[in-house]
Amino acid sequence: MNPEQPTNTPAPSPRPAGGDDLFPGGIPNVPSRSARPQRSNSGRGGQSPRPGSQPQGMTNRPNAPRPVGADGLPIAPGTGGQSPRPAGQGQGQGGGQRPGGRGTNSTPKGTRFRNGQRSKPLPTGKEIPVNKTLFNGAGGAQQTQIKERDANTFTKVPKLKVIPLGGLGEIGKNMMAVEYENDIVIIDMGFAFPDESQPGIDYIIPDTTYLDKNKHKIRGIIITHGHMDHIGAAGYMIPKYPVPIYGSKLSLAFVEKQIGEFKIHQPKWIVLDPDKHERVQLGVFNIELVRVTHTISDSTAVVLRTPIGTLINTGDWRHDTQPLDNKPMDFPRLEEIGKEGVLLLMSDSTSCDRAGHNPYERDLTASIDDLFSRAQARIIISAFSSSITRVQLIIDAAAKANRKLALVGRSTLANVELCVKLGYIKIPPGLLMRVQDITRQPDEQIVILSTGSQGEENSALVRMSTGDHQQVKIKPGDTIIFSSSVIPGNEISVVRLIDNLMREGANVFAGSTQGIKHHGPVHVGGHAWREDVGELVALVKPKYYMPIHGEFHHLVYSAEVAVENGVAPANTFVLDNGDVLEITPNGAKRGERVPSGVVLIDGSGVGDVEQVVLRDRLTMSGDGIFMILATVDRKTGKLLTSPDIISRGFIYMKDNEELIGRARAEIRKAFENRSVREPDDWVKFKLRLRDDIGDLLYKRTKRNPMIIPVINEV
Repeated sequence: MNPEQPTNTPAPSPRPAGGDDLFPGGIPNVPSRSARPQRSNSGRGGQSPRPGSQPQGMTNRPNAPRPVGADGLPIAPGTGGQSPRPAGQGQGQGGGQRPGGRGTNSTPKGTRFRNGQRSKPLPTGKEIPVNKTLFNGAGGAQQTQIKERDANTFTKVPKLKVIPLGGLGEIGKNMMAVEYENDIVIIDMGFAFPDESQPGIDYIIPDTTYLDKNKHKIRGIIITHGHMDHIGAAGYMIPKYPVPIYGSKLSLAFVEKQIGEFKIHQPKWIVLDPDKHERVQLGVFNIELVRVTHTISDSTAVVLRTPIGTLINTGDWRHDTQPLDNKPMDFPRLEEIGKEGVLLLMSDSTSCDRAGHNPYERDLTASIDDLFSRAQARIIISAFSSSITRVQLIIDAAAKANRKLALVGRSTLANVELCVKLGYIKIPPGLLMRVQDITRQPDEQIVILSTGSQGEENSALVRMSTGDHQQVKIKPGDTIIFSSSVIPGNEISVVRLIDNLMREGANVFAGSTQGIKHHGPVHVGGHAWREDVGELVALVKPKYYMPIHGEFHHLVYSAEVAVENGVAPANTFVLDNGDVLEITPNGAKRGERVPSGVVLIDGSGVGDVEQVVLRDRLTMSGDGIFMILATVDRKTGKLLTSPDIISRGFIYMKDNEELIGRARAEIRKAFENRSVREPDDWVKFKLRLRDDIGDLLYKRTKRNPMIIPVINEV
């Protein structure tokens, strides 16, 4: 058997080439997210730094360079390569000890303070997650040690290892490896968006240290579907692992489109047809894709037949027997596989906190048609651009309402064009119009499909709400429909967006208005609810069960459902990223953890933003910067001029002249009291100066700015 060719089918046809059939002028050249404008420092209070001033903690002595620690401060002798004290520590002077001050040596590394309050340390990726559930593989006992497995280490008893690297205990960043002796297959490679503790970060991708050490074992990458939380890291992973990529037709098309911006080599694409039950052999693994229903067409579950049993990874799925694309989930095939015997079922758990069954997508048709018939002016509807079936529903509704449809947003344009070319979206002739032409059409004949339902900065709908969109300005009487759910963490942005739209006189419909405005549902989720998962477990009858894809409470609820449907509690495993489920013919247990941190993407930088950088960004965003610029005589160490002070984000200097004067006096006093016996020991002096000024500022303001002393010797 050719390991790169599916059985029972002719060779896959070449991938369709790109073109401009749908948009004759091509997709508008909208700058990508990474093409961010440079931040300007103009317009801020305070003085400008002097030309030639040194970076944080450095002294201008070309003949006496000093090494710099991870926190940007010079390393003092005898500190073992670390700067003597984290930023912000110092002794209070009659005003009480400030957070992080001298005497707080128990403060964990990475702990940050905001307005005097301690917040949790930033994750390093090496902590052992707290997991005391009955499904943790240890009877509820907390794991207390971690041992990273070395590459090329083998055990006497062959073990099947399931290694989640992302997607457990979180939403997004889905990635999993399955290993048996000398063979590894990867399932998905997604990204996640940053939270408030990661300012300036664009995306987060999984830490693949373990795979990097074992890349010689990797036989292939399997894609369940084309959403970015499952394929968003492809541009960063594919160059590291030059192996074939397997998936359904549309899933691979989305991966190919996603990596197009990276200008990397094209991997070998192998299309597997889930309706023909094609299989492919990757080392010891026999792979089959089974069709499931989700918000994007061609979604699949992955069936892995291994030397010791069959595994099923469902990917994202929902129970929908009447999907809009008329391709329901292949429950008959899953039942057949269940009768063959399923060793481990890994199921999507994202909506296991909701009782009952997920509504069908088709249920939205009447609701959307009703809202379209109510509208007296323009209709602007926002949905996830990758929800292909929802886009088709909106197209059909616009056609029935005799309205023209304009597409707004880079991702919407790109996704619709791709799906039209591949035949996954059908658009009646003459329905589409350019957004630039909406002024030539009566308002009551226009529908605009837009991105921005999550209130994303610079998205099309947000720019419309603020009047910054070039072609579309919100008018009184416009109907705005949010055909999407609010992703956790985006609540404030969405509320602000709705407020801005309503200030412009728009009539807004969303899931939250269903009762007060007497309309039907405008959104259904793409993930199976509690009873749906239970029915799947009962159908395939797995020996072991491991919930995937969801926050920790979702995983626990999913595990409870599995137990209710026949899986033994001891055979149910709620794990975290980096945990390893080891399965042998004799049983299953949680094994040694592997590295499972995160890799931060900031512009073109991949993994070059360390925790200390995030800590500094948080400090600057919370309490600002207070910079001290002092010019001293190289021989005597005495001040030659009055020290300059620069404040950024801390205080407005013109309104706080008394505090600035007091700080200058404290700086002069520090120089006057400096020991003449240590004329060259600027390291200790700057640490003491930082502590003393920090205590003064905290006493007066109860704020903890980042204090940066810079000393120029002349």
